[in-house]
Amino acid sequence: MSQHLFDRKTDSFFGPLSYLGYALLLASLVLGSSPWWYGPASAKVQMLAVGALLLLLGILFKFTFHGFQLDFQNRRLREYLSMFGLKTGKWAPLPAFQKVVLTSNLRPSDDHGHSHDHKPAPLVMWYTIGLFSHSDEADYELRTDNQQDALKTLRLLSGKLGIPAEDRTSSPVSRG
Repeated sequence: MSQHLFDRKTDSFFGPLSYLGYALLLASLVLGSSPWWYGPASAKVQMLAVGALLLLLGILFKFTFHGFQLDFQNRRLREYLSMFGLKTGKWAPLPAFQKVVLTSNLRPSDDHGHSHDHKPAPLVMWYTIGLFSHSDEADYELRTDNQQDALKTLRLLSGKLGIPAEDRTSSPVSRG
């Protein structure tokens, strides 16, 4: 990442279905490179074609995501869609941000287990970095489950944008 460009993946385009990409990639390898396929050449070509299609779909599912970029040098930003490594999205002038705020809250973890005992997913701490201009709601939000990354991002954005940073992550229990 260059010194003047802040780039952050925000979420998968396909959501939880992005994990299907792994299965499609595995299936493409099995179909496309299997030495067990016997028969006429046309059957082998069909298997290779299906394997190539599954490979393409696997890459699409796994590596298509939304993101957010700030260009500090040219004072602009964009939200983008990255597909096959190509980022699309229109650049807009950087709003007059007034502050950057870090908050935290407990959220259910993304438990992808297949347990059917109806127990709730364990709670994990999530951190939200919000960029505010003139309203009480954030214009842009970035989320992470890593506290050090959240604090580093808060300081970086505050410094590069020249706006105050607020860390609101202290728990109500510690204020007591």
